[in-house]
Amino acid sequence: MSTELQSNPEYPTELPFQRVLDKGFVALVDVMGDDAAIVQAARVSYGKGTKTMRGDKALISYLMRHAHTTPFEMVEFKFLMRLPLFIARQVIRHRTANVNEYSGRYSEMPDRFWSPDLGAIAEQDTVNRQGRADALRDLVEALPDRSGEAVACAYCSSQSAVLVAKDGRGICRAALMDENHRADFTASWSEGAAAKDMLPSRNYIWWVETLLEFFPERKERLSEIKQVYVDQNESSYALYKDQMSRGVAREIARCVLPLSMYTEWYWKIDLHNLLHFLRLRMDPHAQLEVRELAEAMASFVKPKVPFAWDAFERDRRQAIFLSLEEKEVIAPTDDATIRDVLTALHEKGYRSRRLKETSRKFGIDERIVDELFPPKKD
Repeated sequence: MSTELQSNPEYPTELPFQRVLDKGFVALVDVMGDDAAIVQAARVSYGKGTKTMRGDKALISYLMRHAHTTPFEMVEFKFLMRLPLFIARQVIRHRTANVNEYSGRYSEMPDRFWSPDLGAIAEQDTVNRQGRADALRDLVEALPDRSGEAVACAYCSSQSAVLVAKDGRGICRAALMDENHRADFTASWSEGAAAKDMLPSRNYIWWVETLLEFFPERKERLSEIKQVYVDQNESSYALYKDQMSRGVAREIARCVLPLSMYTEWYWKIDLHNLLHFLRLRMDPHAQLEVRELAEAMASFVKPKVPFAWDAFERDRRQAIFLSLEEKEVIAPTDDATIRDVLTALHEKGYRSRRLKETSRKFGIDERIVDELFPPKKD
């Protein structure tokens, strides 16, 4: 990669970008294709296909549900990213993008390192061996009792608030654990612009750091831990500069730099593989820092391919997959339940073709769909 990236040492203001972590960013460089390109590619196989926006949306949903992936490969996104090395190593594992990275052999590495937010520092999870404990849950459960203020929770009327916003609204422990309630409450709790329009992972960190104000000893301990990261980063960079001043080549001197150092790269990928990446890296079980990166990327994808994104959310990201045993136990068997299930899906917008598709999944005689919802006669 050329050294032109260093011409703007902060952020690529000439591009639409999202800040990520403490010093990183994701910028959208270019997009090739849109929802229409997906439909166009599918029509090569399906003939003339659809002629309306509603038909295009239904076709894209069908392609997503049935894993017809090649039409989605007709759309490509190119990003410019700045991310810490330890996150870059997770991203590069997907092996499905074209990448060109800043070279520490040709250019001097800039003095730019990641250090964790206080809200991101947590102990090792005792169950998940590859992740950290849920600091937010721990803090919520340990919050001091403030029910003496006699403020009811705005979301759970039967419970008293443990936190009260400046506008008088309260939120209880149970509501704090609900992402939607927590996000809604955030705007009324904070007066700062930083609390508005936050990405989900940043929202999580903001809440942890907000609740840390009730635990000064814990906050002080986390601040000391953060300072260790800062000191070590500065020490490593000083050693890197010292080695080069002694005549050591850049490609050797860089070996003393830690995984917290930021790198930059161009990252080009087709939509099919990008959505697969986002499904994995936006998952709540993914590392918090890579989730923030993925969420920033997603913010650029959604408006460019809204039909594909809607299908992705409904039929992939928010969907679940059942084992054979789960399917056998959950599938409705008696006639009344089958009718209730199909009627409920119809009320959610499923039409006959989709209802028959669902029926086949659970081994239901699809003729019941025509009985419940007779085809319209010409």
